Amino acid sequence: MTNEATNTVRGAVRDLRGSLIRSFDAEISDIDGIIKLTLGEPDFPTPQRVVQAGIESIQAGRTHYAPNAGTMDFREAVVAYLKRRRGLEYSVDNIVATVGGSEALSSSLGSLLSPETQSIIPIPAFGAYKTQTLLAGGSLDLIDTTDTGFKLTPQQLEEAIERAQTAGKRPVLIINYPNNPTGVALTTEEIKVLAEVVKRHNIMVVSDEVYSEIYYGGSRADSIARYVPDNTVLIDSASKSFAMTGWRVGYIAAPAQYANEFVKVHQSNVATGATFTMDAAQEGYEHGDEDIEAMVAEYSARRNFMYEALTDMGFTVAYPDGAFYLFIQMPDWFEGSSLDFCTKLAYEAKVALIPGAAFGNLQSRWVRASYAASMESLRECAQRLKVWLKEQN
Repeated sequence: MTNEATNTVRGAVRDLRGSLIRSFDAEISDIDGIIKLTLGEPDFPTPQRVVQAGIESIQAGRTHYAPNAGTMDFREAVVAYLKRRRGLEYSVDNIVATVGGSEALSSSLGSLLSPETQSIIPIPAFGAYKTQTLLAGGSLDLIDTTDTGFKLTPQQLEEAIERAQTAGKRPVLIINYPNNPTGVALTTEEIKVLAEVVKRHNIMVVSDEVYSEIYYGGSRADSIARYVPDNTVLIDSASKSFAMTGWRVGYIAAPAQYANEFVKVHQSNVATGATFTMDAAQEGYEHGDEDIEAMVAEYSARRNFMYEALTDMGFTVAYPDGAFYLFIQMPDWFEGSSLDFCTKLAYEAKVALIPGAAFGNLQSRWVRASYAASMESLRECAQRLKVWLKEQN
């Protein structure tokens, strides 16, 4: 970039760093024979019923602009889905269809955040929360949850709200449970006590629930939107639930007065999502429950295998309640960074994991493995790790 361009682009953009997840994945992808447990992408094909709905939509000529907030049928399907699967009460006025969960985040956070706000983000966390805050000129309060079982506590939230208010900032809480990268989820009781703090201080919560369906607790993961709906912006996507990462379709569910504002930013950024992708996702939201259950059953088996294999090797692993990640503590004997550890593992064991530094703490002693891979690949990874560990001693 020329000096002129550098000086023209605003500082918040110049200072951003690209995703360490993506850059590390690209760096090690050319290693011969490597098995990658890096990206959070389901290895399942998009369910056939969803694919067929998309094909039929295209063939029917539904390839032109959709309404800015999304087709009415899609929004109605989301409303019914949220009630059926999660017990949440919304109307179509609360729903904005977006270009994936990422754009749902950028449109909602781009509307809520400003130099007058302070984002309260429990870490480890998905990097976009920090990025979107910095782009909006907001300040950050990153709450390390390593010592609290990777769960935000009411005391931590109270203290963070006080810090924001002391600094003259409006606090905005950003949470993600089940969590990327740990897989940890909150119990209903834990959500309720956080909701009480939110209600008492009347702050906004952006709840990223893209992994809510991938939950191993016997039912769906609970949502803070159930307890403080007027204070909650719920972010979700078809990407994980229906293995639709490339279709780019998600949504925001929020109080109508907020949804009406978010759609302005959404309209400015992307105008609207693609009609046929909404039609395809609509089929999933209406009739895809069994597809979700089949994927979750397979993820559960993979989780159990990898968790047992890694703990048997002596690794400390955060026990995942959902999502498809394992957060693994580096061995005490390793003295380098999480990036150093993952680089060594990639070249020597030919197993690729993601450095914990990608999730908010550059000094992290943890790494992330995605088990959104075949059981065959996971078994081979476990064997390679076992051999590699023996070679280190």
